[in-house]
Amino acid sequence: MRSKNNEEAVSPVIGVILMVAITVILAAVIAAFVFGMSPPPKAPSVQLRISADTGNLTLTHNGGDSLILKDQRITITNAVTNDPVDSITTIALVGATAEYQNTVETGNESQTLSAGSSLKHRWTIAPAKGDILNIMLQDIPSGQVITQMKVTVI
Repeated sequence: MRSKNNEEAVSPVIGVILMVAITVILAAVIAAFVFGMSPPPKAPSVQLRISADTGNLTLTHNGGDSLILKDQRITITNAVTNDPVDSITTIALVGATAEYQNTVETGNESQTLSAGSSLKHRWTIAPAKGDILNIMLQDIPSGQVITQMKVTVI
């Protein structure tokens, strides 16, 4: 008795499929490098002291990286009611002569807060003595929070 053997192989088909798959994977890796899949920017590392009284909010830079003010955003809310304090919701830290301003002024794009310097915001509507404020400072390019703390108004 003679058996019929099917000598056809599937090796060429599998070989073509593997070659196509390898080509697609290599194209994806090259495209990722070409189109810039770079890591997100890193937020500055900084030590800040934040204090508040019935007249001013003061941010003092105690060390670390300098803060480019146009790239920073501050949010100040009442810790109990979660309402914005002094109509400040989320605004950039930019201002002339180290004063805190609600709008970006031309010519101040490169203003920085470096170690040993302070930034003051004079309240328009001052919080009451004893109020607890939630203060969050965020780096705009990276989206990372630099600091978040509760401060009691003295």
